[in-house]
Amino acid sequence: MKVVYLKQNWSGYFTYPIYDEKGEFVNQEHRIPFDMTISIDDDLFIGTAIDQESKHLFDKPAEVKGFIEKNLISFTKQYPCLYFLNDQGELAIDPDKPHPEIRYTGFLNDDKNEIMGKWEIGTVPGEGDWGEFELKKV
Repeated sequence: MKVVYLKQNWSGYFTYPIYDEKGEFVNQEHRIPFDMTISIDDDLFIGTAIDQESKHLFDKPAEVKGFIEKNLISFTKQYPCLYFLNDQGELAIDPDKPHPEIRYTGFLNDDKNEIMGKWEIGTVPGEGDWGEFELKKV
């Protein structure tokens, strides 16, 4: 059955690892709440995402686009511009540089109302930053 148009709201969190001042992994993670609104056309979707960590830095939300195939969901998230931790350990932006694309891959549960998976950022798979995410349909 083809879905012509369906708008959905999802809410959840993503995690990322914490590193010490030497750049070594600390056995902890940050958990950042985020919300995503998507419009589905058949198995493809586009939408926006807002997270609690970066929302005060931008005047518009991050863009998401992806697909759903059976219970697999895959999407990318693109922030409006580069954001990073500066030398003082504070979040900052560089409006002249693009933020690297973030790739999310996860699986819908049997009821199609929860997604769990992993995200990755970097140009070489397996060599960038990564974390986990969970979203529930609201």
